[in-house]
Amino acid sequence: MKASATLRTAAVFRRNYRKWVSALKLVQAGGMLAWRTEVSRCRTQLGMVIENKQERDRSGKVVRSFYRYVRKAA
Repeated sequence: MKASATLRTAAVFRRNYRKWVSALKLVQAGGMLAWRTEVSRCRTQLGMVIENKQERDRSGKVVRSFYRYVRKAA
């Protein structure tokens, strides 16, 4: 049976606990058009605490997003 996009996204976070994961890696798990929704579902439906940060490249024009799973909500 194929895992849902939410479960695939959650698995990426669990395998990389407390490590920053690039949005590109999450696109591969959750889908190009739905990965942000899958991150949101991990937070709301699975109770995962997920932080995010953004970094700009040297030119200041390109922004890269990163996310990390830190713990379950209390």
